[in-house]
Amino acid sequence: MARRTLPTRALLVCGAVAGPVYVAVAMAQALTRDGFDLARHRFTALTAGDLGWIHRSNMLLVGVLTVLFALGVAQVLRPGRGAVWGPRLLGLFGVAYAVGGALTADPAAGFPPGAAEVVGGTWQGAVQNASRGASTVLLIATSVLIAWHFAAAGRRGWAWFHGLYGAAVPIVFAVLTAVNSAVGGYPYALAVIFLGLPWIWVTALAVPLYRRESARRGGVPASTAPVG
Repeated sequence: MARRTLPTRALLVCGAVAGPVYVAVAMAQALTRDGFDLARHRFTALTAGDLGWIHRSNMLLVGVLTVLFALGVAQVLRPGRGAVWGPRLLGLFGVAYAVGGALTADPAAGFPPGAAEVVGGTWQGAVQNASRGASTVLLIATSVLIAWHFAAAGRRGWAWFHGLYGAAVPIVFAVLTAVNSAVGGYPYALAVIFLGLPWIWVTALAVPLYRRESARRGGVPASTAPVG
């Protein structure tokens, strides 16, 4: 049993660090790359251009970390409702990010500098866009299953948190779409919120699960573990 503990906790750490790393690197790129405008460009646009390898590597890294995290979640949640498909969908969410990181976005809206406002689509750009949409759907579905798991386990606070997240994402997406249609861009705050929202959820799942696993194995007092 002791041989399982360290790998499980290490897998959960992957989920705890994935979000902060991804958001930090993405924001650093967004604020420093010439021609990138938070009000006009999606973050996946950062995969284009000479420095696109940085964001592609960032997406690949976070995708792999999320898949590893999903393996840890599968170990910790079993048995229980949603304990099989919740981690599986979370792993597919990570795969979607890795797919996006393996591809390059189509230049558009003047980014990278010198690109036309509208550029003919490539298969890479189309697949990358599809992967981003798939990742959103997968994470919503995952949050619903995780909420179901915690509700069945009597953890109603966490069940509400994960359930409300699943409801909030499509609302935020609808607001962003409406604002973009109305004013031709995104307020910076909304763009940053949409970047961080998935990773706030992932981190909020990873840290308590890590604490629970540590409590089970004597890493911290069991009374301090917020879930499980």
